[in-house]
Amino acid sequence: MTPRTVVIVGAGLAGARTAETLRAEGFDGRVLLVGEEHVAPYERPALSKEFLAGTRDEESLLLRPPAFWDERRIELQLGRRIVSADPGRCIVRTSRGGELPFDELVLATGARPRRLPLELPAGVHELRTLADARALRQALVPGAHLVVIGGGFVGAEVASTARSLGLHVTIVEAAPAPVARVLGPEVGLLLAERWRAHGVDVRLGTGVAHIRADANGRVGSILLTDGSVLRADAVLVGVGVEPAGELLPARPAVHVHAAGDVVGPGHWTAAARDGVAAARRILGLPRPAPQPHYVWSDQFGLRLQVVGTPAPEDTLELEGGGDSFAVRYLDEGGRTRAGLLANRPAEAAALRRTLLEDALALAA
Repeated sequence: MTPRTVVIVGAGLAGARTAETLRAEGFDGRVLLVGEEHVAPYERPALSKEFLAGTRDEESLLLRPPAFWDERRIELQLGRRIVSADPGRCIVRTSRGGELPFDELVLATGARPRRLPLELPAGVHELRTLADARALRQALVPGAHLVVIGGGFVGAEVASTARSLGLHVTIVEAAPAPVARVLGPEVGLLLAERWRAHGVDVRLGTGVAHIRADANGRVGSILLTDGSVLRADAVLVGVGVEPAGELLPARPAVHVHAAGDVVGPGHWTAAARDGVAAARRILGLPRPAPQPHYVWSDQFGLRLQVVGTPAPEDTLELEGGGDSFAVRYLDEGGRTRAGLLANRPAEAAALRRTLLEDALALAA
């Protein structure tokens, strides 16, 4: 039976793509896109780069023009938090006690930043939402000292932006190399050297013991586990994310679908594909064709593109250096499993095609 009402919880990329695809595939029922933030779906990747740098404004971040949603009869219900879902009764409940009935429910609630197990004074930031980015942008004052806790892609992007704005930046990473779990320690150390060459103080293999407040209750310094002390006018905590999965049912429910970062790897392209796939499942259509994992990062003059999924046991081959290099991740048979490409967009597109062809050949 064709559903009459689809409720989508989460107005990020996955939720937006679900709603758009339902309409594009001819669904004529009611579509409700419910978001906790007070802003329509927008681009999160730009928050750590162009928006922080002041080269893009809030309106330019919107995924679609405001009229798009009305024209397609997609009901945006913003500033509304869903606190529970009852698959048996086919309702979700809001924080104000209201109920929304559904025939099909899509949970695209995304992920939230991991928190440090420390007392955090004012001036310590996280970066996930537009509101987070607004607050952090006010702190990026030329000459100020910014400490980034965590050497992942988001932390490196913020560090790159902050350096371009004239701040003193320190990156603190507890592991011996940044992004080692994703790209391997050799590549992590290569990137760390790039950061240092652009004036960043990179501290590896050390953690944060205490974040100290000044007399006004704002962050003033950070004590590291090696005993050193860093001046800090502002701090960004970027130690990863965790799925916001409180609404996920304990066991599979036939009319409940999950999409995006709540169940996926936390990448833009994966969230977009998940949203499309959720809509097609609801409509009984075939799944979209599989695609290799893909993620990109702009930092310190490099457009980094990761295609495929590196594995810890892979053999690495490095070609080039400086402003243009490629890292190939080879499996035990010598086949390319994944690649990291720096300022090589044409090669990234070719690698995506090659990995897709290999995956289809293996599946045949």
